Amino acid sequence: MRRRAIHPLVGLMILLGTLGIVYTLFAHPTVLFRQLLFVAMFVAAIYLFYRFVYQRRFDKERLSYLKAVRQSKKLHPRSGRKQPKPAKLKRPLKKRTATPHLTVIDGKKGKKKNRASF
Repeated sequence: MRRRAIHPLVGLMILLGTLGIVYTLFAHPTVLFRQLLFVAMFVAAIYLFYRFVYQRRFDKERLSYLKAVRQSKKLHPRSGRKQPKPAKLKRPLKKRTATPHLTVIDGKKGKKKNRASF
């Protein structure tokens, strides 16, 4: 069964929005430009708030973490680069065999359960 890509109401809203933008572009281009400019300024204000106010709080924690990492690397230097290991030869997979210590126990196959008791 094929699943619909877009719900019809969502498609209708997108269509009406597109028609409204095209109509405004031809009928009132200055209004459309003003609206787009307002949206761009609003997005820029949110970005600047995030960049300069919200992110600064976490920069102190990040700087202290990076300082601790640098100190840890000074205490435990790496001894050069690791030599790459040669590729191992691929061995063919072994077939799994039934283990000899496991056996199948036959149950009561012939006896029917009384379904009325459930």
